[in-house]
Amino acid sequence: MPCDSSGSPVSAPRRATSVRPWPALGLALTGAALTAGACVDNDETRDEVATTATTVPTTGTTSGTTTASTTDTGSTSGTTATGTASGTGTGTGTTEATTTESSTTVRLDLPDPTGGSTGAPADGCVFVDILFVIDNSASMQTYQTALAASFPTFVDALWDNLPNGTNLHVGITTTDFDDVCTAQEGTSATCQTTADATTVREHYTRPSDRNTGVRGGQGRLFNFGGQRFFAANTSNDGDRQPLTDWFTGAATAAGEDGCSFEMPVAGAGWALDPFHAVVNPADENQGFNADFIRDEGALLVIFFLSDEPDKSPESVQLHIDQVLAAKEQCGGAECIVTSGLIEPCITTNNQKLWQFMKAFDDVDPLWGDIYETGRYAELVGATLATTVANACEEVPPVG
Repeated sequence: MPCDSSGSPVSAPRRATSVRPWPALGLALTGAALTAGACVDNDETRDEVATTATTVPTTGTTSGTTTASTTDTGSTSGTTATGTASGTGTGTGTTEATTTESSTTVRLDLPDPTGGSTGAPADGCVFVDILFVIDNSASMQTYQTALAASFPTFVDALWDNLPNGTNLHVGITTTDFDDVCTAQEGTSATCQTTADATTVREHYTRPSDRNTGVRGGQGRLFNFGGQRFFAANTSNDGDRQPLTDWFTGAATAAGEDGCSFEMPVAGAGWALDPFHAVVNPADENQGFNADFIRDEGALLVIFFLSDEPDKSPESVQLHIDQVLAAKEQCGGAECIVTSGLIEPCITTNNQKLWQFMKAFDDVDPLWGDIYETGRYAELVGATLATTVANACEEVPPVG
């Protein structure tokens, strides 16, 4: 969030929402602005900077049904496609992405790509790609089930708020980057792993170095029911239930067998990296996520579900750059939204996951307390869907 010379917050959000205010939940959602968080320096160190963030609190428990998963080795299967991708997925420095555009209107019809009689392209996305990064370590079944139970509300809200004819891709990846994970670790008072850097790195395998064979691992999309992701369109009400069925099955099938060294930031970065996004006939391990991500005219939404701080050993900037490179033609950060249900200490300690989540906007992202499962639908519902719809309005037109 931008600050004035005295250090006080200045409400200048890039995205607006028409959702009613929720003062009792500690989240200000008004027709003019979405404001959350406090003014701090955006330091990339993981321990030195503390932030105060605003949550969507959740309480209670939600039960659901777990659907059995299919078997997958993590190698490329199914239909392959060729394509191009820009950017290297590596980089250094600090990313700043700010803009002052806002809107209070939820668009209910498909944007005219020709701009009508003016002949100029109209703003607004025609594609929305939603990547869920789901922690698959032990202790996650309750939260996976609760997310699955809230997903129908999100689907209905997307259909109600996005333009008719918006093309959707929904996919899942996990936080796992290791196929042999026996070491134990904990979380310190500053929301960091108690393991040393050498131990952490031992549980991180770059997909470009070796395929661990873990389904949904190393940024690969989680193949469920023979589908790496689900494609739907808001012009077709008949897509609602199949999308809901696929996601609820996949989210719970992610399971609890993943490594306790959770690496959601790396998962998001590698899921969008050209290594997974572009097919290479000479290497069957490449291109597993082909066709999932669209660049021009597409809004990218990255949603995290994790009850632990991030342990990705490589720099947060590398993974930020991987994501920005995937949206280069669209306009970079203005085409990216992040959100999540996470451990609260991640925000108050400016942990690596929080640094990543807030890297693409000058307003802190929507987030909720992962432990309060009974109110997941309050975030993963109209609130998130309206934020997505308003961000969609700001996506530059194709061409």
